[in-house]
This record gives sequence, structure tokens and C-alpha cells, in this order.
Amino acid sequence: MRLWSGLWIAFAVALAAAVVSAGSTRTSTAGAVTPARPSADPATVASLEPAATAKLWGRLVATRSRRTRVEAGCRPLRGVFYTATDFLRLATKLAASASPCAEYYVSIPPLVSDKTQPRRDQAWRIRALGSNFHAMAEIHFATWTRWVASTGSSWYVAGTTARERMAAAGYDVSKGDTWVVNEATSAVRKGTGNARANLRELLRGLYQGGEGMQPTRGAVFVTGVGQQTSDVSLYQTNLQNWLSDSAFWADMATYVSDWSQEVYGDVRNYAVPGVSTSVRRDYLNDYLQHKLVLARAGPATIDTARTYLQTAFSPLANAAWERESGYGWTMVPAEQMAGYVSAQVYALRFFSATSGQFQDHWGFAWAPRNASGIPAADFAAKSGLVLDRLGAAVRDSGQTLDPADPGSAACGPPGQNLYCAGDLEGARLNDAWKSFRVWTQPVLTFATPAQTIPAGSPSAAMSLALTTSSGQPLMTRTPLTVTLSSSSPQGTFSTSPAGPWSTTLSLTIAAGVGTSADFYYRDTRAGSSVLTASAAGATSGTQTVTITPGAVAAVTITPASATLRARASQQFAAAGTDAYGNPVQVAAAWSLIPRTLGTITPRTGTATTFTAGRMLGTGTVTVAIASETAPISAAASVSVTPGRLRIGSIRYRSRKKTVLVTVSAVDAAGKPVSLAVVSVLVRRDGRDYFSARAATAAAGRTVYRVPAQRGGCFTTTIRTVSAAGFAWNGRTPRNRFCK
Repeated sequence: MRLWSGLWIAFAVALAAAVVSAGSTRTSTAGAVTPARPSADPATVASLEPAATAKLWGRLVATRSRRTRVEAGCRPLRGVFYTATDFLRLATKLAASASPCAEYYVSIPPLVSDKTQPRRDQAWRIRALGSNFHAMAEIHFATWTRWVASTGSSWYVAGTTARERMAAAGYDVSKGDTWVVNEATSAVRKGTGNARANLRELLRGLYQGGEGMQPTRGAVFVTGVGQQTSDVSLYQTNLQNWLSDSAFWADMATYVSDWSQEVYGDVRNYAVPGVSTSVRRDYLNDYLQHKLVLARAGPATIDTARTYLQTAFSPLANAAWERESGYGWTMVPAEQMAGYVSAQVYALRFFSATSGQFQDHWGFAWAPRNASGIPAADFAAKSGLVLDRLGAAVRDSGQTLDPADPGSAACGPPGQNLYCAGDLEGARLNDAWKSFRVWTQPVLTFATPAQTIPAGSPSAAMSLALTTSSGQPLMTRTPLTVTLSSSSPQGTFSTSPAGPWSTTLSLTIAAGVGTSADFYYRDTRAGSSVLTASAAGATSGTQTVTITPGAVAAVTITPASATLRARASQQFAAAGTDAYGNPVQVAAAWSLIPRTLGTITPRTGTATTFTAGRMLGTGTVTVAIASETAPISAAASVSVTPGRLRIGSIRYRSRKKTVLVTVSAVDAAGKPVSLAVVSVLVRRDGRDYFSARAATAAAGRTVYRVPAQRGGCFTTTIRTVSAAGFAWNGRTPRNRFCK
């Protein structure tokens, strides 16, 4: 306990210094604290109440091992929280009322002076609150955009660099920390320029990290549209087009675990006098959940996005107080803001439970701002009241006290709406967000079945049809211009099977007609190609076509030449290609000229092995395949050079009047070499005594009979060795025999 007491005292000092240096208050010459001026961009500090936060943090950390982690009937929550400032106080107050069934992810803003640098020495403070608390390093999208432009580096490198800087700042993904990209702009939603491609590359780099790093999925905070908006038609159109970008959402499924939509609600669209809490709840969900609701209403063509968002979508609700803009309007007393936060928690829990989600997945933005200019101490206390209510609402709402009204415990005990009530004069409900319950765009579909086409050949006739999101035929009231494109760079379109061909094709679906004229597709690249039909105001349609290789037009051998020693082996492989360079599986027949140079095995198939004999020289390995016109062949040259021969051993056996000297000749692999003529000199007691030449037998050995009527010590020296296909290494093994 002494250790933790020391830590929270140190915290109090450090946090107080951070707040004072940030200039959140002004002190007169007499030492009295005066009200902080309203600021559009308040200083980034760990806590607005440093001493109180440090004391509570120390107590929670010291006792966390004794806190329960299981509670019956508790709904699981993956909570993702954004902080503009005051991040440690938010995390600590959430921990003080933590739900045992919730995982809390709290973002930590980067340094103000350089937002490409994560804030050091903070992540461990979040982790210390419990195994269910995790720090997220904020990756500020706009700042990293400028970094890419100024350095000339790539978006992928920006991602890996950010991960490296995270690790250096103390974030540890092995302990549950992660990253979050903040403020993915409307350009991504609209598909402007390279916005989506840039974001995908940044996320890929963040996911993979630098060399040796653990791949880690993170979160994205996505900018949205304010709840007060009355005409959401263009926004909905952009969303529908975005949800149709299957390649984008496939990448998100790989890199991003939390797709956090900024849905900063407006108290003026909630606290309507005379409207029941349940009706207010449903209007809140029309806004909070509009993206997921729209995805669920979409056609089959957006299955990739829908499947991903079912589990990754995380509405980022509004706890930012006091705000006139940017986060939704929250210029109400702290007590009413606390009630509004409770109401959002209730709505979020209710939607998750009643829509079949196995886990709740949402969070809040925390960005306190003293817009009314009250004394700093008062603002800290009142904003603390909002935080206390947020933590308690998250915890209490996880208990299903009323099965018919899940999440309602956020508002207080059953039948007692202590927190979610409260009216605001002039408030009104906004029906615009109900439009997201229906997919409003017509859907372009391919009316003809998917095809398999030989490379270079035109397809059978294709056509398009317009349908509703449920698949019902639809007629256009005005002409609709459709653009056809392919994922294959070699793919082309035409209105005639004879051409001319172009990489894109524009068609018009006439007014009063629901189908297009016929068109044709041709591709020279084998594999799968995705055809896309797109039009302004319509959901794009896709179809996959399969391109098979054409007839074999050429064959190559790899390697094209080889030089090897006698008895060595070399594998050759044959590869067939069609007229467009696509690989074609071939049935090849292999041959060798001259045959005496070695052997090839097998003689048919896509590969063979040439094994050199003892004949030196050059030859040709040839492959031939049958084609529809004439046989096609290719050849590789082979050159056989002398193998390496060595004397494997010299052994002695004694007879009555002779000594038998056995010499063995082997190749580099240790196999016997026959017909090797070996010349030897035998010395007795150091003097030349006996010489002879003999050829090795099939086993690679030859025996010399050395007269030995009287005893002595014998040694043998190899003078020369000659063998077809081999060159002796010139060495004599050590040997000696005494009789």
C-alpha cells in the first residue's frame, strides 16, 4: 500500500503541474483563482482535477485485484471512448463505476506541439486501472496527411512509423493497448480522389507495424453529420455508395476492430416537452444507429460492408459539455447533460439488446469546454458530475432489471426515471433520420449469369437490370447512364462481339426501361475479374467472371542451360503459355541427345531430372508438347564436366608370404567408381619396395598382392588415377601396416 500511496501523491503533483502549465486558470497577484476564459480549444491535460484523480486512481489500482470480474445477467460491452483532454480523469471515473462485463478503450490525444508524436508515460496509467482498461494512441489523420506530403513518404510508411512511435511512447499491444485514427474525413465517405486508398494504406501500416511487430487491429473515428440536419438525402446517397465499395470494407475487416461513427447528438433534438422517454429513445437510435440500420437494409451487393459492420460498428455518442457546435449542441446545465448522457446509454443498450447483437459496442466522446466561463473549480466539479453519471449509467444499464425494457436501468431503478427526464423549451424531434431504414437507391445488377471465358475470346451477351434493394424489378423515370469497368487491366468491353474494345464502356438505360442493351467482355489475363456497373444515384453492381487460359502457344524450359559434373543431377521444368502469356498446364514429353550423356526420369510430365553419366561433353534436353496445330518444343543445353574422384580408403590384410593392399575409389557422393586405373607405390620400412597398376572392379576396389616373406612396416602412396568422366583430387589417405 505504501507504494501505491507514493504513486498517487506523485500523480497529484505531476497532474497539478500539467494543468497549471497548460493555462487552464488565471491567477491574480493576490493568488486568487479567477474564472477561465471560454476557449474553443481547451488545453490538453490528463485531468481537470489532478489531486482528486490521483487519489482515486491510487485507491483503485491498490484494490483492483479484489474487485469481482463476474456478475450474473450482465451484458457484455466493448466501449470505445474518445478524449480531447481530461483523459485520465475519464478513465479513472469509469473505473470507479466499472461494469465487470465491459472492456473500456480510452483514447489518449497526441502532443499538441507535434501530433505525430504519441503522448509518453500515459498508457500504463490506463492499464493499471484493470485488465479491462486499454489505452488507444490517437493517430491524428490530418496531421499525418501533412507528414506524408512534407516527407514524400507513403501512407503505409506513415502507419508503420506511427506504430513505432507508439511503442517508443510506452504503448504495449501485447497488454491490450492499440491505436485509433481520429477524424477520417468526409472525403473518405464521398470517395473523393485517393482519400479511401490513402486511408487503407495508413491502416495497413498501422495494423502490420514495423519489422518484428505484432499485427494489431485498431479503431477509426469517422466524421459524421449533425443530428439537426433536416435534409440527409445527399449524405445518405454518399453512404450508400460507400457501403457498395466491397474492396474498402474487406480491408476494414482485416485492419479495424472498431468502426466508430461520430454521432454527436443534439439536446435540442431530444428533450422535447411532452414526449415520453421511450419515444425519445427511439429517435435517438434513429440517429445513433443510422449507419448500421442502413447497412442492414441494403441489397446483397453490400454484404461485405454489412457483415463487417454487424460486429465492428461502434456509435460514438456525445458526452462533450459545454458545446455550441462541433460535438452537437449541449449548452444545458450539468444536471441535464448528465441526464442526456444517461438517455444515450439507455438508447444504445436498448438497440443492442433488441436487435440481436451478442455484445454491445459503443462509446462516448469526452471533450469538456468551459463555454459559460464559470470558475474553473466549479466547471471541474460539474463536468465531474457528468462523468460520474456516465460511468454509473454504463454500469447499471448492463443489468437487465426490466426484460421488456433493456438498458432502462441507465435512467434509474425500474419505474423511476431519475435521470433520463428533463425538457428544453423549443426542442423538437427530427424525422429525417428515419429515412435510413430504407435503401433509397435503385440497385444495378447483372441480369445474365456469371461466365467462364477463354482468354482473348469475347463473352456471350451480357446485360444489366435495375432493381429495388429487395430485388424487385425497377423502371427508370429518366435515362440512366451506366459505366462498366473491370478489376483487370487487360479487361475490355464492347457493344459488339467483334469490337471495337475499350477498358470502360458507357451504356444508357432508357427512361421507362429497367434493363440495358447487350454488351460483351473480353480479357487476356487468366484468373478472376470483377466487373462493376456504376451510375450516379444508383448502387453499383458487380459480377465475377472467370478467364481461362487459351490454347498453348509456347513452351519454355527452366533452367535454359546447366553445367554439371559426371553422375550429378539437374531438374528441368516445362512451362506452357498461351498467346497472351498466361500459364497453361501442359503434358510434356522429354528426350535427351545424345542418349549416352546420361538419363532423364520421368520421360513425361511437367518436370524431369537429368542425371549425367560418365561421358563428358554437351547435349540437349528437349521437351515437346502437342498443340492444335503443330508440336511445340523447347530445348535446354547440358554440359557434363569431370566428376571428382578420391581414394576412399587403403586397407591391409596379412597373408603368410604376402600383404594384400585394397584401394577403393569413390566419387564426391561416396559412391564407388569402377574401371579407375590406380597406380601405387608401396614402401617397406621407408624404402621403395613395390609398384603396380590395376583397375577397380564394379565395387570400386582393386587389390594389390605385395610380397612379404619377412616382416616390416608398409605404407602406400597413390601415384596416379585415371577414370573416364572423373578427375582425381591428388590426395592419398593416411595409411600404415606393420607385419
